[in-house]
Amino acid sequence: MKLPCETGVWIILPCIRACLVQELTSKGLSQKKVATMLEITPASVSQYTSKKRGCAIELGDDVITSIQQLADDLIADNVEYMGLRMCDICMQVRSGGALDEKEDGPCVRNLVCNLSPPDGRHNAT
Repeated sequence: MKLPCETGVWIILPCIRACLVQELTSKGLSQKKVATMLEITPASVSQYTSKKRGCAIELGDDVITSIQQLADDLIADNVEYMGLRMCDICMQVRSGGALDEKEDGPCVRNLVCNLSPPDGRHNAT
Protein backbone atom coordinates (compact mmCIF):
# COMPACT_ATOMS: atom_id res chain seq x y z
CA MET A 1 0.00 0.00 0.00
CA LYS A 2 1.31 3.39 -0.94
CA LEU A 3 0.59 6.17 1.57
CA PRO A 4 -0.66 9.54 0.29
CA CYS A 5 2.44 11.37 1.44
CA GLU A 6 4.70 9.03 -0.54
CA THR A 7 3.24 10.49 -3.72
CA GLY A 8 3.75 13.92 -2.21
CA VAL A 9 7.41 13.27 -1.49
CA TRP A 10 8.29 11.66 -4.79
CA ILE A 11 6.12 13.61 -7.24
CA ILE A 12 4.46 16.71 -5.80
CA LEU A 13 7.15 18.26 -3.57
CA PRO A 14 9.82 18.23 -6.29
CA CYS A 15 7.40 20.09 -8.57
CA ILE A 16 6.60 22.62 -5.85
CA ARG A 17 10.31 23.09 -5.13
CA ALA A 18 11.08 23.51 -8.83
CA CYS A 19 8.42 26.19 -9.16
CA LEU A 20 9.56 27.87 -5.94
CA VAL A 21 13.19 27.88 -7.12
CA GLN A 22 12.12 29.36 -10.46
CA GLU A 23 10.11 32.04 -8.68
CA LEU A 24 12.91 32.98 -6.27
CA THR A 25 15.58 33.12 -8.98
CA SER A 26 13.28 35.16 -11.22
CA LYS A 27 13.09 37.70 -8.38
CA GLY A 28 16.86 38.13 -8.58
CA LEU A 29 18.07 35.82 -5.81
CA SER A 30 21.26 33.92 -6.49
CA GLN A 31 21.20 30.13 -6.66
CA LYS A 32 23.38 30.04 -3.54
CA LYS A 33 20.92 32.26 -1.63
CA VAL A 34 17.97 30.13 -2.79
CA ALA A 35 19.79 26.97 -1.69
CA THR A 36 20.37 28.47 1.74
CA MET A 37 16.76 29.64 2.08
CA LEU A 38 15.31 26.26 1.12
CA GLU A 39 17.99 24.23 2.91
CA ILE A 40 18.91 22.31 -0.24
CA THR A 41 22.18 22.07 -2.13
CA PRO A 42 23.22 24.54 -4.82
CA ALA A 43 23.38 21.55 -7.20
CA SER A 44 19.69 20.86 -6.48
CA VAL A 45 18.84 24.48 -7.22
CA SER A 46 20.73 24.19 -10.50
CA GLN A 47 18.79 21.06 -11.45
CA TYR A 48 15.46 22.69 -10.59
CA THR A 49 16.43 25.81 -12.54
CA SER A 50 17.43 23.80 -15.62
CA LYS A 51 14.26 21.67 -15.32
CA LYS A 52 16.21 18.44 -14.92
CA ARG A 53 14.33 17.75 -11.69
CA GLY A 54 10.77 18.32 -10.48
CA CYS A 55 8.70 18.51 -13.65
CA ALA A 56 6.50 15.41 -13.37
CA ILE A 57 3.08 17.12 -13.13
CA GLU A 58 1.47 20.37 -14.20
CA LEU A 59 0.56 22.75 -11.40
CA GLY A 60 -2.67 24.71 -11.53
CA ASP A 61 -2.91 28.50 -11.43
CA ASP A 62 -4.09 28.51 -7.81
CA VAL A 63 -1.08 26.42 -6.77
CA ILE A 64 1.30 28.69 -8.67
CA THR A 65 -0.25 31.68 -6.92
CA SER A 66 0.35 29.98 -3.54
CA ILE A 67 3.96 29.28 -4.50
CA GLN A 68 4.44 32.89 -5.57
CA GLN A 69 3.06 34.03 -2.20
CA LEU A 70 5.40 31.64 -0.42
CA ALA A 71 8.33 33.04 -2.41
CA ASP A 72 7.35 36.59 -1.44
CA ASP A 73 7.02 35.54 2.19
CA LEU A 74 10.42 33.82 2.12
CA ILE A 75 12.05 36.95 0.73
CA ALA A 76 10.33 39.02 3.44
CA ASP A 77 11.47 36.47 6.06
CA ASN A 78 7.83 35.92 6.97
CA VAL A 79 7.60 32.11 7.00
CA GLU A 80 7.25 30.58 10.43
CA TYR A 81 6.45 26.96 9.50
CA MET A 82 7.95 26.07 6.11
CA GLY A 83 6.90 22.43 6.46
CA LEU A 84 3.28 23.39 6.92
CA ARG A 85 3.35 25.82 4.02
CA MET A 86 4.73 23.08 1.75
CA CYS A 87 2.15 20.63 3.10
CA ASP A 88 -0.68 23.11 2.43
CA ILE A 89 0.49 23.56 -1.17
CA CYS A 90 0.86 19.78 -1.59
CA MET A 91 -2.74 19.32 -0.42
CA GLN A 92 -3.79 22.04 -2.85
CA VAL A 93 -2.15 20.07 -5.69
CA ARG A 94 -3.83 16.85 -4.57
CA SER A 95 -7.25 18.49 -4.32
CA GLY A 96 -6.80 19.97 -7.80
CA GLY A 97 -6.84 16.49 -9.33
CA ALA A 98 -3.30 16.51 -10.75
CA LEU A 99 -2.89 12.92 -9.54
CA ASP A 100 -5.03 9.80 -9.61
CA GLU A 101 -6.20 9.60 -5.99
CA LYS A 102 -7.71 6.09 -6.33
CA GLU A 103 -4.44 4.37 -5.48
CA ASP A 104 -3.27 6.75 -2.77
CA GLY A 105 -6.49 7.74 -1.06
CA PRO A 106 -7.14 11.15 0.45
CA CYS A 107 -4.56 13.00 2.49
CA VAL A 108 -5.08 12.25 6.16
CA ARG A 109 -3.42 15.46 7.38
CA ASN A 110 -6.63 16.69 8.99
CA LEU A 111 -6.72 13.58 11.15
CA VAL A 112 -3.09 13.29 12.26
CA CYS A 113 -0.22 15.61 11.41
CA ASN A 114 3.16 15.41 13.09
CA LEU A 115 4.09 18.74 11.51
CA SER A 116 1.50 20.64 13.48
CA PRO A 117 2.84 23.64 15.34
CA PRO A 118 2.54 23.70 19.13
CA ASP A 119 -0.76 25.60 19.11
CA GLY A 120 -2.40 22.95 16.89
CA ARG A 121 -3.04 25.16 13.86
CA HIS A 122 -2.97 23.41 10.50
CA ASN A 123 -2.91 26.37 8.14
CA ALA A 124 0.50 27.99 8.19
CA THR A 125 1.19 31.66 7.74
